[in-house]
Amino acid sequence: MEEKIKIIEITFKKVLNYLEVLSEENFNVIFPKAKLGMEYVNSIKTELKRQFPHEELQQFEERLLAPAKLIKNKFDDIVTLKQAKLAVIAKEISHLQNQKKIVNYYR
Repeated sequence: MEEKIKIIEITFKKVLNYLEVLSEENFNVIFPKAKLGMEYVNSIKTELKRQFPHEELQQFEERLLAPAKLIKNKFDDIVTLKQAKLAVIAKEISHLQNQKKIVNYYR
């Protein structure tokens, strides 16, 4: 069990590193790697839950909780940023469509 917990910790560190270097230019390359890392962690967690009682796993919860929260917050920040950018683009498109309607109206 200790070995699998170490693997989770290492994977968390890799995911955090991926999220730290994430930018618009490398988003399509780096983000899938971070997502795969989290899927791998979830598969290990599922495996551990099947093999060990909850009480045994709780002793490792504190070690894993802090990096998991950091990763969650970084993912949330990324989603929020992307949503804000999409909202700006949607507003620009709407403005352009309104201008097009005005031009068509004056013809």
